[in-house]
Amino acid sequence: MHLIHAIFLVLLIGIFDENVNGDVTNNRYRLNYHIQPPSGWMNDPDGLSYFNGQYHVFYQYNPYSSNWGAPHWGHVASTDLVHWKNLPIALTPGDPYDKDGCFSGSAVVNGNELVLVYTGNVNTANGFTQTQNIATSKDGVTFTKYSGNPVLANPPVDGTKDFRDPKVWLSIYGSQNGTWNMVVGNPSVAVNNPYMNSYGRVVLYQSNDLKTWTYLGGLAEEQNAEQNLGYMWDDPNFFYLNGKYVLLVSPAGIERDIDRFANLNQNGYFIGDYRPSTNLFSRGQFYELDNGHDFFAAHVFEDPTGRRIVIGWMQMWGSWMREQVDGWAGALTIPRELSLSSDGTRLQMAPVAELTSLRGSQYINSPINVNGEYDTNIPIGSSEVLFDVVLAGVQARKVGLKFPIDDGELELYYDTQNQTLVLSRNKDIRQVAISNISVLNLRIFLDRSSIEVFANNGTVTMTSRFYVDWIPIVTLFTDNGESGAAKVNVQAFSLNNIW
Repeated sequence: MHLIHAIFLVLLIGIFDENVNGDVTNNRYRLNYHIQPPSGWMNDPDGLSYFNGQYHVFYQYNPYSSNWGAPHWGHVASTDLVHWKNLPIALTPGDPYDKDGCFSGSAVVNGNELVLVYTGNVNTANGFTQTQNIATSKDGVTFTKYSGNPVLANPPVDGTKDFRDPKVWLSIYGSQNGTWNMVVGNPSVAVNNPYMNSYGRVVLYQSNDLKTWTYLGGLAEEQNAEQNLGYMWDDPNFFYLNGKYVLLVSPAGIERDIDRFANLNQNGYFIGDYRPSTNLFSRGQFYELDNGHDFFAAHVFEDPTGRRIVIGWMQMWGSWMREQVDGWAGALTIPRELSLSSDGTRLQMAPVAELTSLRGSQYINSPINVNGEYDTNIPIGSSEVLFDVVLAGVQARKVGLKFPIDDGELELYYDTQNQTLVLSRNKDIRQVAISNISVLNLRIFLDRSSIEVFANNGTVTMTSRFYVDWIPIVTLFTDNGESGAAKVNVQAFSLNNIW
């Protein structure tokens, strides 16, 4: 998580939010099939894991207020990756090494124990200190902090004091078989640079017992300000996927580049090759993982079948979270399965197959000739929409769907002239190129205050929050063509509650 933005957000939302007792007072924006806090504040997902027959998701949590505060670790568990139950708080700040927050981290299974590896934050007169710590559990519910914490007390000598978000995994390959590996976000100090104090970086450690760690050096970092890759890389995840290595990070400080990097912070990845013997990660271009308004701090784990599952925070630093006045804030995305594109250069995300079990009644299943506007019977409250259109012969400039939200409208459409998929929230636009396609397939998840879009089998995803005090229906539309008609195949289902 990013400490500066968290502090800024506390100051900002204090202007609007008078509900600081942590009680939910209104359910108008509460979600039906997403992980959300029972009350209070939620941000980064942490510690995704599978232990003793259950999936575990932890998250940054302030149980006392809908404002950000010294993070605890909230906890939910599931047997099917769909239906979740709230469990007791797993980590509470208060020890000398984490008295001002148990910041983000990961979870690993070590023998018969589930081990949480997390950053302890302590505020000081000169700012803060951050250390890496562990806590263990035999039942996956009650955790005991290690008496020898911190297990990693100091950042590398060439790094800043920002030293957080450990991601740990067990190597099963070659000479490193049975060795624990850990990546941590730690910027390198920028030398002789009048524009930046630090460069985003991820550092690598190894251990045989999760308690004594050896520094191996930087795994990846920004080399200079011209790369425009930010001054801090939070929430690193490093994993192997179908013959390639992927480094997933959440940078702060990237400047907007037309349609790229439009949010305050980003969540993206590098794909490359890695040689453990030399600690050399040869990486390609940085790509955003999701192109919507609200996606950050994604966390990845490998499930028992070998799938790489990712869940992100469905919010963005700097956004106004209207649910805060109702006593809660933040939510997580639906679980998504990661895959590589056919050429091995891009990540793709698709909803996990288990989510089809949530389907209830079918609202619609038919081709519709849309010319102008067509009102459906699909409510935004808790729905899944499958939207397919053959683009050949479509002369309309836009083809998509929309619905009213507070202060305006949310539109999702394909711009046939520019060959871009556009998500417009009250004219605040996010768009991404999808060119040279003959058919557009959209799988859209609508919840009470969220939309998640998966285009053409997850080659593009867009995630955003929205707010409306009533439950409108979806309107299909075409716009600005000589012949504005388009034939759209639509299926839509109600989705059941997961709690």
